[in-house]
Amino acid sequence: MAAATNSIQLAGESLGGDRHVCALVDGPDEAYELLLPFIRDGLEHGDRAFHIVDPEARAAHIERLAASGIDVAAAIDSRQLAVTTWADSYLMDGRFERGAQLDRIRQMLAEGASLGYPQTRGIGTMEWSKGDDSHDDLLWYESRLSRLLRGQPDVVICTYDLNVHSARTIADVLGVHHAAVIGGALRGSGGAMKSSARDRLLTAASELFYENGIQATGVDALIAAAGVAKATFYRHFPSKDDLVAAWLRQPRTRWLDDVRVRVEKHPANAEGRIPYFFDVVGEWLEEAEFRGCPYLNVAVEITGPTHPARKIIGEYLQEVEDYLEGMLAQAGYRQSRALAAQLQTLTAGAISLAVARGTGDPVLAAKDAATNLLAEAPRT
Repeated sequence: MAAATNSIQLAGESLGGDRHVCALVDGPDEAYELLLPFIRDGLEHGDRAFHIVDPEARAAHIERLAASGIDVAAAIDSRQLAVTTWADSYLMDGRFERGAQLDRIRQMLAEGASLGYPQTRGIGTMEWSKGDDSHDDLLWYESRLSRLLRGQPDVVICTYDLNVHSARTIADVLGVHHAAVIGGALRGSGGAMKSSARDRLLTAASELFYENGIQATGVDALIAAAGVAKATFYRHFPSKDDLVAAWLRQPRTRWLDDVRVRVEKHPANAEGRIPYFFDVVGEWLEEAEFRGCPYLNVAVEITGPTHPARKIIGEYLQEVEDYLEGMLAQAGYRQSRALAAQLQTLTAGAISLAVARGTGDPVLAAKDAATNLLAEAPRT
């Protein structure tokens, strides 16, 4: 088994630091023409591999691997290769649960490392996501997978068949991968798929502000992480304070948007959605690896009343309270505004404790406290 990570080739070029790749293919023949050299090279160099394929295509997939010269039985027996299906991965229990799927990928990568493999090469065929119903959840999952893989030795390739997926899906998924294969050519982070300088600066801010805090993150570190010139930074953001404000306003930072969508999808009535809100907050914290609420984090670091972030934080916290008040009013609670302030206090405290302890247990305790509080509250 290889003792060090190997340079990974795809479409005749080195992937470099690009770890999450979107491969656009015109049917299965083109997909295998692209992927078989990548698969063979990895197995020959001692990398681990996992493939997630259509249940109806698993046997054909294994035949393709064998026909290319791979001893599939030996690779599976040694656990160097795992070939699973959508039913045991993306669509377990018949539906796509984005957080659970991200956990499965995380576990698969950790398993490879525990078995002693220096790298894992994953492939997922994405035809299961051809409908619009899973579009938002798919983009959430793909963007979080990019974050998970950044800086790691492992590589995951997601294949999208141009004959199956809509133009909207193709355009959106391209934007959340590190690199893409289009027309058989690799377009990495330095190529045509490169995001705008402003987007890269916001991405760098998201990562570094979470990891190091705002005060400890300097402009030079942000510039280096985004790969832009200093003049480019100041063209988009006159100061670091302006970048902080823009980061707080962007969709990826606004955790309530994601939580609200998931709560409103729940079939329960208005009263039932209130405790479910805490369940979703707990799921969000776990999926975000307990990095916490950016607004609460920033509020601790930035205390100056004139900083632009203070106004944004105040508006956002009010938005959370208003959302809770709306659910309470719809459920018929007479003192909905006062109760909303109390539930928000429980939520904020639970988030802070969950981050400190690295567990979602405080959110469950907050849910129990909220349930007890509402049981005694007067209703219309």
